[in-house]
Amino acid sequence: MPSAWDDLRYLETEPTARTFLSECYEKAGLPHPDRLAYQHSTRFVYFWLQARTFYQAAADADLLIRPLLLFYGCVQMLKGCMLAADPAYPHNSRMLQHGVTTRKLRRSPYRLLEDEIRPQKEGLFAHAAALWKLPPLKPGYKAKDLFASLPELAHPYEKIVAPVDWVPVRCLDRTLLVFPQVGQGALGYSVDTLVGYLNRFAPDELRFRGEKEDGETGKRVWLQGNAAGLDKHCLFAVTPEEKLFFWNGPEQAIPLPPWAVHYLLLYLLGMLCRYETEWWGELVLTHSLAEALLVERFLTLHQETFPQLTVKLLQLANPRGHL
Repeated sequence: MPSAWDDLRYLETEPTARTFLSECYEKAGLPHPDRLAYQHSTRFVYFWLQARTFYQAAADADLLIRPLLLFYGCVQMLKGCMLAADPAYPHNSRMLQHGVTTRKLRRSPYRLLEDEIRPQKEGLFAHAAALWKLPPLKPGYKAKDLFASLPELAHPYEKIVAPVDWVPVRCLDRTLLVFPQVGQGALGYSVDTLVGYLNRFAPDELRFRGEKEDGETGKRVWLQGNAAGLDKHCLFAVTPEEKLFFWNGPEQAIPLPPWAVHYLLLYLLGMLCRYETEWWGELVLTHSLAEALLVERFLTLHQETFPQLTVKLLQLANPRGHL
């Protein structure tokens, strides 16, 4: 299992979980952080124990049921992250709902990539979106757009569906970004305009400045700040192999953060696994649908990377913690 699990095991005993929660609540400026941590540490521990059990079971499970195990493991992880950031979670019973929905009736023939996941105003996803300051959510997200928003899936996606808008970027000495010469999207702008665009969406710890354009080497942009913060910039993605990608698509289609994309896709696949068993069986057993490769790659990616995404969410609540 990914090395992130070694870090997360730290949260599976009450003394260490209590210390971690106390640090989270103290950072948030809440009164009596030790008391709050004592009240919530047992529930916190069981979120992580159950999440790991779900993921371990998924690693050995057939594809017929794997999405269900991964979805509920993902849910427990997000609950743990939310409790670290908000000791009042859940505020009410409605917050225990998944917070998203899909079509109740599906047309025949069913097309996975055209299906849509719709966020709701209440529930787990809505609370997580508010807690981690997602941009205003759209009424719905098509599966094909969610798959395309994960750069790790670019190769199978382009083979099966269409080109994606992620462009590889070189980062030299952690301070100089070299963008390829592309004639469309933001990379079709001048360097000065590109820098303004990057700074408009940049988190506080990052700023960019341009360099005179050189048509042979690509657009060169200097990074002022910690390059590790690039994964907090909505226009960039950093893969587990530390490859850097830039979103060169339209501004209105900037992807959601990876944790949100994973949650929405897993919800859809879990619903198909449970309620569209004939179609799901055809997908995973007959090898007659091209989407099967995309689904398998996504589920493998999720198992490998979501624990790392979870650690990053926990670090937002407790940057100085032991994770």
